[in-house]
Amino acid sequence: MKHRQKLLLAGTVVGLLVGVLALIAAGGPFVLAQGDIIYVDADADPGGDGTSWVTAYTDLQSALDIAVEGKQIWVAAGTYKPSVEHGGSGDRYWSFQMANGVALYGGFDPSAGDDAWEERDWAANPTILSGDIGTEGDPADNAYHVFYHPAGASLDGTAVLDGFAITGGNANGAAPHNQGGGMHNFSSSPTLSNCTFTGNSAGFGGGLSNRYSSPALTNVTFADNSAATTGGGIYNEDSAPTLTNCTFEGNSAVDAGGMSNNSSSPVLTNCVFLGNWADQGGGLHNYNSSPELADCTFAGNSADWGGGMYNYDGSSPTLTNCTFTGNSATSGGAGIFNWLNASPTVTNCILWGDTAGEPPSEIVNHEETSTPDISYSDIQGGCESDPWNDCGEGNIDADPLFADPSSGDLHLGPGSPCVDAGTNGAPALPQYDLEGDPRILDGDGNGEPVVDMGVDEVWGPPP
Repeated sequence: MKHRQKLLLAGTVVGLLVGVLALIAAGGPFVLAQGDIIYVDADADPGGDGTSWVTAYTDLQSALDIAVEGKQIWVAAGTYKPSVEHGGSGDRYWSFQMANGVALYGGFDPSAGDDAWEERDWAANPTILSGDIGTEGDPADNAYHVFYHPAGASLDGTAVLDGFAITGGNANGAAPHNQGGGMHNFSSSPTLSNCTFTGNSAGFGGGLSNRYSSPALTNVTFADNSAATTGGGIYNEDSAPTLTNCTFEGNSAVDAGGMSNNSSSPVLTNCVFLGNWADQGGGLHNYNSSPELADCTFAGNSADWGGGMYNYDGSSPTLTNCTFTGNSATSGGAGIFNWLNASPTVTNCILWGDTAGEPPSEIVNHEETSTPDISYSDIQGGCESDPWNDCGEGNIDADPLFADPSSGDLHLGPGSPCVDAGTNGAPALPQYDLEGDPRILDGDGNGEPVVDMGVDEVWGPPP
């Protein structure tokens, strides 16, 4: 899990541009001189000026204080805590703030010689940004937010956070300090990559809250965050973030254990909702929202209503090649529950092995105003198990033959009826499957490539 820096130098302007473009594609830093980097290492000797690993700052705030557009901040493994007030007076208002044109990169270990860009490893060298500023282990005196971006911050995609663990934010104050324990964005859309939000809490959005914000998230994990109201992992309001290869695991809230959308339309690709729980919408809760989901997995989530997903009041998400299994609901809709003009479009999906009370259907509609459009999907009990489902062509009711669902292996096994059983004309058809294999393939070997149902695309005829 290391980024590789590639800079193709040439004696012409064209050569230099080629090098910069190659560097951007590789996910490397946009840096041509050592002076563009500010170094931070909690284990460095005090009194440094941040110009090298030997003379690194020992706290992140010192680097943020001098960072200007075009600078990068490289941060060594260790734990760093905010120390500057934002939005109020007192220790609990301490938080970090990102800035446009400034990129923060974690995952370095200069003590082991891993001090160059190509040696960066955020998994092996955890770089922790913590809101636990008071009594260690007591969240009551933690910072409201680890990152706080209020109105006026106006962050765009040039504000980058990459390779960090964000933990210990406790947004239990008065609004807006009841939103986004890990990070609160208001009219700010930074770029977040290779980060983990864990052990944060808030009234809304335990890990992250977005209001009028559309950040881009790639390879970001939300684990064991909680919300007193909604959005254990993320709360979106009037926002449209994009999430790619993101994971929501073990988050909890009253509504929306994993993600809550309020008048928002995020785009999720290859995301996983695993073991989240709430009263309504264990994995995902939508209110007047229509997110777009492709290659997303909902497994082991639980709720009273809508173990995997709860759609309410005009929410009509689009689900393409998604898989629901092992979710549970004590009342109804173990896979998806729809209420009050909530009519998702479900195509090339698998809903199998979820459990619920009454009614036991995978997809349940509270009233006739909700009429999901379901086609080319494998629905346990059949699409017609709920009378208000709008059942189109290509639906089946057959065991998908997952390879090993008890251990989380949702590959389609030999003889699966879901192979080559989808439609190539699905809305927002994903280009790749859950592990990056290309779609569309001829999985059954009949000479006609047809997309499979669910998150897995089979390479060829099963043995």
